[in-house]
Parts: sequence; C-alpha cells; structure tokens
Amino acid sequence: MTSNLTDLTVGALDPALHDLYGQYNFSGDYEPDAVTDSPPSTHYWGAAELNTFSNWYRHYHGFIAAIVCVFGIIANGFNVIILTQRNMQSATNFILTALAVSDGLTMAAYFPFALYYYCIYGPDASPTRDTQGAAYFLLFYVFWSVVMHSISIWLTVTLALFRYIFIKYPPRGATVCSMQRAKLAVFLTVLATAIVLIPNYISHKVECFPASNVTNRTGEIHTVILAKKTETEIIIFSVTFWVTAILVKLLPCAMLTVLSILLVRCMQEAEKRRIKLRNQSKLIQREGDDDRSDRRTNRTTRMLLAVVVLFLICELPQGLLNLLSGLLPTFYEDISSPLGDLLDILALFNNGINFILYCTMSKQFRDTFCAVFLKPVQVRHSENGRGRFTLVPNNNSVANTATTMVTRTSDV
Repeated sequence: MTSNLTDLTVGALDPALHDLYGQYNFSGDYEPDAVTDSPPSTHYWGAAELNTFSNWYRHYHGFIAAIVCVFGIIANGFNVIILTQRNMQSATNFILTALAVSDGLTMAAYFPFALYYYCIYGPDASPTRDTQGAAYFLLFYVFWSVVMHSISIWLTVTLALFRYIFIKYPPRGATVCSMQRAKLAVFLTVLATAIVLIPNYISHKVECFPASNVTNRTGEIHTVILAKKTETEIIIFSVTFWVTAILVKLLPCAMLTVLSILLVRCMQEAEKRRIKLRNQSKLIQREGDDDRSDRRTNRTTRMLLAVVVLFLICELPQGLLNLLSGLLPTFYEDISSPLGDLLDILALFNNGINFILYCTMSKQFRDTFCAVFLKPVQVRHSENGRGRFTLVPNNNSVANTATTMVTRTSDV
C-alpha cells in the first residue's frame, strides 16, 4: 500500500496496509484475510512486476521524499520572498506566490508523514507505529495534503488563463488581469476547493483493527479508511471518487492542455508581428519598443508555459490512472496502488522545481535573488598589506540594484 498523495481517492493514505481497497470491497465488507504484500491478480499485463517494484521501492521512498521535501520547502520559501519584493509585484507574480505557498505547505505536511511512516518505523504495519494518535495525524495529513495539492492544481490553471488573456487581448488584457482580480481569483480558488472537497472530509474516518488481520503481531492497529459500509457511505464514497477524479485531475489537465496550445499560438503570432514591424522602415523607433516588449512578454510566457507543461507531465498520468481505477475492475489494486509512491515523488518534484525554472529562465528573478540574498563583497586590506575577503553589506549598492533592475512593475 502506498501513501499516494497524488491519488486523492484512495481508501487511506497509509503505507502500512497493503492496498486497503483490497481489504474492503465496494460494499464495504471487511475481508480479514487481506495481508501486507499480497500478490496482485493477473488481470493486467505487468501487474506482478509492478508489485515487485513497489515492494522494493517503498523501503527507500521515505528517505527520497524527505530530501525532496526539504529542498522544496526551502525553494518555495525563496520563491515567496523574491516574488513579493516591490520590483516583482504583479498579478502573475501574485498567483505564482500563492502557488509557492500551497506547494510549500503540501510538502511541509508530507515531510513528517514520510519520516514517521517510512523512515522511523518503516512501511509495514505495527501496533507500535499505528497508534490512535498517529491515525489522527494521518487523518489531518489526508485532509491537508488533498486540499493544498488541489489548490496548487487550480492555481496553475488560473495562472495559465491569466497569461492567455494578458497576451491575447492587449492592452485590454492588462486591465482585465489586474492585481485586484488576481487576488480575487486566488481567494475564490481556495474557497471553491475547500467546498468541493467536503465529501472527502466526510468519507474518511479513523478505525481500529486487530493487528492479527494484517500482521503476525498482537495488539491493535489504528488507521484511516474510506467509510463504505452503509448505503449513505457508499454514495458519499462515489461522489468523492468522481469529484476528485474529474474536478481535481482530469478537468484541470484538459484545460491546461488547451491553454498551453493557445499560449504557443499567441507566442507565434507575437513573433510574426515582430518580424512584420521590423520590415516596416517607417516604424523603426516604434518597432524597437514593440520588439523589446514582445521579446520580454514571450520570455515570461515561455517560463510560465514550462511551469504548466511540467505540471501536465506530472498530473495527467495520475488523472488517467484515477479514471481507469473507477472504470476497470481491480485496476487500482493491480496498477494504480503499486505506482502510488512513484507518483508521489513525481508530484513532490513538481511542487519544488519551480524555483529552478525561475532561476534559469528569468533574469529579473535571478537579479532580485542576488540583490536580496547575496550582499556585495568588499576587499579589506590589513595594515601589513595582506588582504582578506569579508562579506560587508552595502545597503546603497543593494538598494540601487533593486531600483535599477526594473523600473516598472512586471512579471517574473
């Protein structure tokens, strides 16, 4: 069983019990003969190999995830600090800031989860590890990670939509995509996500089982399950599954695919317009201004497009797996569940990689980062003539750098 942060519809995000869906059939009847590391069925080609890989990788997953989380939390902290500097403030950067916050909070919740359920106690169930207190932490983690990750998904959609409007309908786009509307969009995204996921909150609960059902030890095991015993619980489970599969995965992926294609076309149109203006000798001065503006806009759009495409690469496979898990029998047990930890790492990587994209693709971001964190180095010479290097803050130099870097409010 995997933690499966990326699969928002699993029975319990608990690596201890191998395939909790296997322990509960769709009617919610408990099957006491389910054990950890049970062999998969043979409905799908490659299921046995996936199960073997999952059983091998889960012993290393926690350590890899913890390292990725530490890097991602620090990187997203840098993103927030840089994007909120005065010379960086814009509608697009406000959405990117909100995205950095949600990504960072997602990883902040996953870090203690990975340490406790993988590194400290290991991925196998035990009464020592799966206490009642740990189960309630797991319940919090389930709710928190689902909400934060979903917010990140829809903020990415909002970002792509804002950018498309901005470059497709100038200069009206700059008015429509204002800072006030960006703040409103972020607020509505957070609010709508919290409301849409209400069935997810209701469907999960903490439950206690005899340890002998899943291990050869005595005692009790507390974990988080999807309640599916009564008819009402089954209905809530179905709503939870399809709401998360469609609204949290497939729909945003479809929208981002369309918006990515439209953004590429807009950049091509801007390039054609730049070439046309260059060929008009009577508009040499105007062409120079527009040429610089188009180049700057295209650079920003390329960077944001890279953020969107990377998101699609990480999220689209998960959306398809979720859909197939709801349509095909035993697909979750045979395919989705063994891939859960691997998909988690992919999602965590996506949460933490934006800082690298900004640094490599945005000169303004790099310059601001240097102005904020890397103070000028001055050389001091001692009386005997030997010199040494010391870090000496030069407030005037830093202030001038921040002032001359960009004289207008702009995107990354």
